[in-house]
Amino acid sequence: MKIVHTSDWHFGMRVGTGNYEDCQRFFLQQLYELIQKENVGAVLCAGDVYDSGNVGADAIALFDSAAQKICGELKVPFIVIAGNHDQAERLAAHKELLSCVDLHIAGRLERDIKPVLLDGGRVAVYPVPHFNKYEVSELFPETKDDIRTLQDAHMAVFDRIRETMDRSRCNIVVSHAYIVGASLSESDRAVMKGLAPAVSKEVLRDFDYVALGHIHKPQEVGRNARYSGSPVKYSFSEENQEKGVMLVDTEGMSCTFVPFKQLRDRKTAEGTFDELMARSDLKDDYLRLKVTDRVAGSDMQAELGKRFPYLLEVTGISADEGEGESTLTAEELKSASDEDILKRFLAEKCGNYIPTEEQLEMFREAMAMTEESK
Repeated sequence: MKIVHTSDWHFGMRVGTGNYEDCQRFFLQQLYELIQKENVGAVLCAGDVYDSGNVGADAIALFDSAAQKICGELKVPFIVIAGNHDQAERLAAHKELLSCVDLHIAGRLERDIKPVLLDGGRVAVYPVPHFNKYEVSELFPETKDDIRTLQDAHMAVFDRIRETMDRSRCNIVVSHAYIVGASLSESDRAVMKGLAPAVSKEVLRDFDYVALGHIHKPQEVGRNARYSGSPVKYSFSEENQEKGVMLVDTEGMSCTFVPFKQLRDRKTAEGTFDELMARSDLKDDYLRLKVTDRVAGSDMQAELGKRFPYLLEVTGISADEGEGESTLTAEELKSASDEDILKRFLAEKCGNYIPTEEQLEMFREAMAMTEESK
């Protein structure tokens, strides 16, 4: 049978002043088409369905529609695990009821992980949600003193599966973890902050396939283990990455990366202000622009923003004698206070002029009078 392996959807993630929902819907449509074209027998999502535990109703509705399409309309089993960004209890609510319609969600780790049996019992999928070493210590009290690291915890969990699995079956594990040697992207935030220690490939031995999530770059990290990567480019470090899903065929255990198109790509462009404004090939993409002849101020950001609606970041020359660079992001402009905007305006238009405290106080009084007159 053929199985789709995907991960790191991050529904609810913000970008600039909006979100990625239209890009994520574009991904889902390609996923549905692949399921039908390849006669896929199951879909595995290896964690981080949501970007956080408190996403809005739109993100929840998007996942609900995906589950309804995959399980209800296409009649394909859908196996999902919680990642470090997901709120496990929320994601796995009513999991017993959902399993009746072939939506299998693993929220919190359990001592004995029951496999989802596919293809008439010939394929066993073990869903292993994201966990920490303290959870494992509680579940395996007999080895509590031996679980000192996340590596120890993973070995205990995967050894338990190895002890109980039927080796005459094709045994697949779905896991959300950082494996030693994996290549990272800027958007792998928790990993890059040092909050997720890596575990060795040794924990993955003896399984026919390990469907990994957590790292956004699609890649192989062992003979039998792969990251599918995120379906959307969530940072400029992913600018040159292909995005898509893994297609696994249990007949011979072949694995193929299937690239998907992006509704909006990420691009970096450099040139003078006039050269960039003349570009007609950038309007539909998330942009990082490097302006070589102007300071990156609010006025320039506004002008470029009118031309390029998905502009995320602008870098210009420094107001300090033209040396170095100055950067302004869409998020910074949105959250900037009136004083911040004034300071940027003076820096941009008046040779990096810094207003005195007396001048700032006059500005505050003027703004207060304006508010009172509304």
